[in-house]
Amino acid sequence: MLQRPWLQAACVASAEKLQALAEGNSPTGDPASDPHPGQYRSSFVVVPAMISVPFRGKPRRRASARLINTAPHAWRVEHGDGRVPRYAVLSKSIDDLKAVNNA
Repeated sequence: MLQRPWLQAACVASAEKLQALAEGNSPTGDPASDPHPGQYRSSFVVVPAMISVPFRGKPRRRASARLINTAPHAWRVEHGDGRVPRYAVLSKSIDDLKAVNNA
């Protein structure tokens, strides 16, 4: 049951809600000084996935979905470094989704 297409679709739908929040939280550069304004915002992708979860000592396949950002500078935007401040877009989006759902 946990590998069925309807459950996969529910996982993807949840990840797409998170994607909308992440796109709203993501920083956008000034077109006058940034050669790629909006590249980070437009690089979010939802990918359906099957993961192995241990159950009674044996790995079991479960439906899931992943929200990833394919921009080359995604790690720097999320975690920050000496040149880029930490924006924590995905972390803030997860917190926003929890607040909306009262979790």
